[in-house]
Amino acid sequence: MAKPAERTPVDPPAARPAPNQGQAGGIAATVKRAQDAVAELSADYQNWALADLTKAEQALSEARANPAAAQPALQRLYGVAHDMKGQGGSFGFPLVTHVAQSLCRLLVGPGGSARHVELPAEEATFGLVEVHLKALRLILEKSVRGEGGEVGQKLVAKLQAMAGGG
Repeated sequence: MAKPAERTPVDPPAARPAPNQGQAGGIAATVKRAQDAVAELSADYQNWALADLTKAEQALSEARANPAAAQPALQRLYGVAHDMKGQGGSFGFPLVTHVAQSLCRLLVGPGGSARHVELPAEEATFGLVEVHLKALRLILEKSVRGEGGEVGQKLVAKLQAMAGGG
C-alpha cells in the first residue's frame, strides 16, 4: 500500500499577513507596475504584430503556391490570426481583434476547429484571406487605435459577412 503523501500545514487565516502587509506599496503599486508593463509592451505591439502579419502573408503565399498541400500553411496562418485576435484589444487595437476574429472564423469554416482548418484551398477563399490580411496591415500601419469609428465598424461588418460570420 502506498504511503500517504506528506502535507505541508497551512497557516490559519488569522496567522496570515493582511493584504498589503509586507508588500512595497501594496496592491496599488502592483497594479501600477502591471499597467506600466502593459504600456511598455503596447509601445512595441505594432512592430511585433506587423512581423506576425508578415508570417501570415508568407503562409498565404505558400498555400497559394501549392493548394494541394495548403493545410499546414493555413494552420500556421490560423495560429497568427488567433494570437492577433487575443492581443489586439489588450494593446489598444480592438479593431485588430475584430478583423482577426473574422479571419479565424473564415479559416476554420463551418465544420472546422482551431486544430483543423477547413478552408477550401482555392483562389476565391485565398482572396478572402488576403482581404483580411490587407485590412490588418492597414490598421497596424496607420495606427488605427480603438474601434475605428463608423468606417472601422463597416469594415468589420463587411469582413464578417464575407467570412460567413456576420
